[in-house]
Amino acid sequence: MTAVHDPVLLGERPQNDAWTLELLVPPELVYFTGHFPEAPVLPGAVQIAWALALAAQRFGTPARCRVMEALKFQRLVRPGDRMELTLRYDRARNKLHFAYRQGDKAYSSGRLAWSAEA
Repeated sequence: MTAVHDPVLLGERPQNDAWTLELLVPPELVYFTGHFPEAPVLPGAVQIAWALALAAQRFGTPARCRVMEALKFQRLVRPGDRMELTLRYDRARNKLHFAYRQGDKAYSSGRLAWSAEA
């Protein structure tokens, strides 16, 4: 069986310098192994990595950042969760704003930048 590292992309909508992606979190993700056995949770670092990778595919931004700002992890992401990821690229400041939500439930959000001057 192939190791699963990525969310399932169910749909996407572009809007100017923003994208909204509908994602499904596969229960068989490698990140759930040992984190935590009784109640698996998607690590925050993975949520950030997904936001960077998905933004790189849509905006041509680097897949790694140097600065993380205003990170908020408000709700645990569990196997099988469906959520929307909104990515907004502020070209003037060279910052990526991301937010994972489902309806009125916020999972996580933050700003990522590629230089400390941003």
